[in-house]
Amino acid sequence: MTRNSFFILACCLLAALFLPASEANATSKISFYKYTETNRYTRPLADTVPPSDIMEVITTIINATNSFNIEAVSKLYTPNAAIADDEAPYSWNGPTAGVQWVNAVEKACKNNRLTKLTSKIEPINIYQSREDNVYIVVPVSYTGNLPGKQHFAVRGAFTFVLRDINGKWLVKSQTWMQEKGIIASN
Repeated sequence: MTRNSFFILACCLLAALFLPASEANATSKISFYKYTETNRYTRPLADTVPPSDIMEVITTIINATNSFNIEAVSKLYTPNAAIADDEAPYSWNGPTAGVQWVNAVEKACKNNRLTKLTSKIEPINIYQSREDNVYIVVPVSYTGNLPGKQHFAVRGAFTFVLRDINGKWLVKSQTWMQEKGIIASN
């Protein structure tokens, strides 16, 4: 048994020992993942495919930056939502947080003369859910054009927490982290 397999088995056993019986019977799902150096993607040890209704919210939000579509995101955030990003002023709060964030991305693109901003959602590796809460990390790559035929490219990930509010998934928190923020440079 490999060290990683032993660790995962130990975590599962501990969870089984300490999870109250009432929660064990609840409709919850926690997924564990394995990192493989060969292809740099994690391979699921349990189902990691988020349901379509969750992905619809996330895809709408990420794709809204391609066309700066504030209408698309205007009703996708909880009343106490919080967003953090690397665009000034770096955080937005409340039910209009998504609109404020898309406006900030548009302003940054205009200030830097970045055109044809395009997002691409990469394979989801981390997805955890309970009956009314979701935690998901969504790898995304952005590309575009800068003045003088320069190419813009950045990779990173959004971390989302979604809540089921009256049968509708809404974003409670959203955080962007560029890949270079977590990869050590040599």
